[in-house]
Amino acid sequence: MNHHLERPVIGITYSSKDLEGFGLWRHMFHGFVAAGATPVGIDCAVEQPLIASTVRRLDGLVVGGGGDVDPVRYGGAVDDELLWGVNPARDAIEEVALRAAFDGAVPVLAICRGMQFVNVALGGTLHADLTRDRPSDVVHRPGKELLDRSCHDVDVDADTLLSAWMGRHGRVAVNSEHHQGLDVLAPGLRGVAHSRDGLVEAVELPGRQLVGVQWHPEILWSTEQSSLDLLAGFVRISATRASANGQLV
Repeated sequence: MNHHLERPVIGITYSSKDLEGFGLWRHMFHGFVAAGATPVGIDCAVEQPLIASTVRRLDGLVVGGGGDVDPVRYGGAVDDELLWGVNPARDAIEEVALRAAFDGAVPVLAICRGMQFVNVALGGTLHADLTRDRPSDVVHRPGKELLDRSCHDVDVDADTLLSAWMGRHGRVAVNSEHHQGLDVLAPGLRGVAHSRDGLVEAVELPGRQLVGVQWHPEILWSTEQSSLDLLAGFVRISATRASANGQLV
């Protein structure tokens, strides 16, 4: 078979309500194409009644970035003045999507808000605002306009799915644009990368092809090889599933 034609179909969740504020998101689709995939956007700003069947037809699922997860889901303060972009409809749709991915053995890459959502969906909690609730000298939110460059390092654990997808472990340069972060990890979820202030920067769920990262490899891929390698590693796993199902395009 011509391996150049083996492009798995990767679904990427996003919210059309957030697009105006994220000009760099266009790089996301270019990044997955560069990594060898055919990316498909799934707008989760509004109800998607067929989301489960859609996800089961995918070769991989990316749970993307955006506004804050509804604090009702993890016992947070609903009237917190620092919350931004809460959309309960998106949370509900993405939970169905995540469960469908698990049921169908569809590999999952959860990015930034996506990683936070996975933690909450599986029973974990979040810091509602890192600057206020967990201050440190690591700048986790330097500004959206700086997402196309790295701003701090994370340490990636060896012998993890993340290190396998990236082809490396240890210190990795990442970009960052988040004001929330993981607090209590969900049962079964493992922290597999940390920033030097101890914040969890990546997670895995043993027994599942799932990796969550707090940074944005889908934007940093063009300037940071480790980010492109991460996307490519996820795409390779997705291609394996596609090949088994005879769905390569």
